[in-house]
Amino acid sequence: MEAVERPHQGRHRGARRDPVGTVLTVLWGLGHVVTLALLGVTAGHQLSTDHPVAAPPARSLPDHDPDV
Repeated sequence: MEAVERPHQGRHRGARRDPVGTVLTVLWGLGHVVTLALLGVTAGHQLSTDHPVAAPPARSLPDHDPDV
């Protein structure tokens, strides 16, 4: 028996023309890129010293009325 060559063996008939799958793959990849970018911006903002931070707490007791 001779082997018959099949040019597209292992592929479905509609595998070449699947725009929905391509669009979903692109959206999936774009979503990951956007997520990583947002995480990078957030981490950079948290680690930078440019933004103001709260003043350290005072080392003395708060003001109070001594007659109480």
